[in-house]
Amino acid sequence: MMIRLNRHALLCPLLVVCLALLCNTAQSQSTDRIRVIGGGSESGEIIRMSPVTVTIQKGGESKDIPVNEIRSIIFRNEPSELTQARLNATNAGYESALSRLSAINKNTLTSDFIKQDVEYYTAYCNAKMAMLGSKDIRAAGTQLNAFVSKNDQNYHFLEATELLGDLLATMGRYDAAETMYVKLSKAPWPEYRMRSAVLVGQTMLAQDKYAEALGRFDAALKINDDSPGGKQQRLAAELGKAVASAATGNVDGGLKAVEQVIRDSDPENDQLLAKAYNALGACYVQSGQPKLALYAYLHTDLLYGRVAEEHAEALAKLIPLWESVGQDGEARRARETLLNQYPASRWAKQLQ
Repeated sequence: MMIRLNRHALLCPLLVVCLALLCNTAQSQSTDRIRVIGGGSESGEIIRMSPVTVTIQKGGESKDIPVNEIRSIIFRNEPSELTQARLNATNAGYESALSRLSAINKNTLTSDFIKQDVEYYTAYCNAKMAMLGSKDIRAAGTQLNAFVSKNDQNYHFLEATELLGDLLATMGRYDAAETMYVKLSKAPWPEYRMRSAVLVGQTMLAQDKYAEALGRFDAALKINDDSPGGKQQRLAAELGKAVASAATGNVDGGLKAVEQVIRDSDPENDQLLAKAYNALGACYVQSGQPKLALYAYLHTDLLYGRVAEEHAEALAKLIPLWESVGQDGEARRARETLLNQYPASRWAKQLQ
């Protein structure tokens, strides 16, 4: 019995020491690490970054990693709160991310890259929450614009620029949104030129400028890019073109195109599918089938409520459709949800 007790007495301190060492290893990463899309990573010291590349050095050799291939970066000696906040933000846990980011003592940060990451994810989460109606959208826009203006060589620049355009479009400031979206076309990748054209085309749709929108979507479809991102942009361009075509009289063609996009879409791509079901609703309205339009918009309301702009649009469109089938209570519910969740959106402003 005494021998066994002595063994445990010796093992417990050793276990404590081992656990402490493991915790310290998790807290203090000795190198920067770039995780790339498709799996794998690159480790070393990040010595330079720009809107399109991040340069990492290891063993005296440097390597440029294109930004469009980067999934995430974990910096050497970054606070554990930033590591967790980044994961929270990526998984739409914006409140949790902001809580962790606010716990970071900014005065202790010695790396400019880490400081910029804290600033970016704070602005990112506030912007996302503003588009969901739980933060002031103008304040979020000011904060995000400050990041874009001060950090034009940061690897988040293109993503932040697009998000700023989204905020501006949500507020109905289409000219300013287009200015942001056009900047994406300066990136060296076909996918981003497609993305730029699609986003500008969508702002044209929002303004009922259907001929101009068709031109943008056609321009996107002429760009060849077989990458996964390029294929998603092609679907988005086909979807936008279908809506514009239906609005200008080609309703049957629009319906067929939207249905094809829904069939071809990744079932996990909520944003594209929310746009697709809204587009389906718009086509059914154009064809004089209000009940089918209601079902399409209801699809977005029930399944894609986290996609802010599209959810707000669906709620706005559902109000008259519910009224047309005698469901005034449901119409009031849609109106109240729109005004409460998205008070700064262009859709809510149309009701005020």
